[in-house]
Amino acid sequence: MVRVGDVAPDFTLRGTDGQLLSQYSLSDYADEGYVILSFYMNDFSPVCSDQVCDLDDIDLFQFEENVSMFGISPDYVYSHREYSRQKGLTFPLLSDTKFEVSKDYGVYDAEQESGVRRALFLVDSDRRVQYRWVAEDNWERWDHGTTEALKDRLDQLRA
Repeated sequence: MVRVGDVAPDFTLRGTDGQLLSQYSLSDYADEGYVILSFYMNDFSPVCSDQVCDLDDIDLFQFEENVSMFGISPDYVYSHREYSRQKGLTFPLLSDTKFEVSKDYGVYDAEQESGVRRALFLVDSDRRVQYRWVAEDNWERWDHGTTEALKDRLDQLRA
């Protein structure tokens, strides 16, 4: 399980920005600044849509300099592409179909229907985890306070 202060495991996953399919590596983006990882159960799930869309809609991170954001779920890139198009998302969605990254980050849960717990991580340019949140219950309603806590931590790091 990855905790605050740990070095975030590097990964390369196939993903989409809603149009193009590409490979995305954590290390490539962490070198440029902060990275937000949003693990979620699956595309088109109501609770996950709240989480993913909240991160996109509230503009806390879209215009932040040197901040990259990725959604990660076990869905395939073609589902991600359609989901991203329908929701108008502005950040890439990555496919962890074999749960390798979910296991590395400690959010894999075989008892969950999707195999993944909803989670957020903030990773700095040294690939150190600076913020971690993991849902106790995947079906619990999304709390905007989680996003605000993530933003507060980012602001503290930049102060």
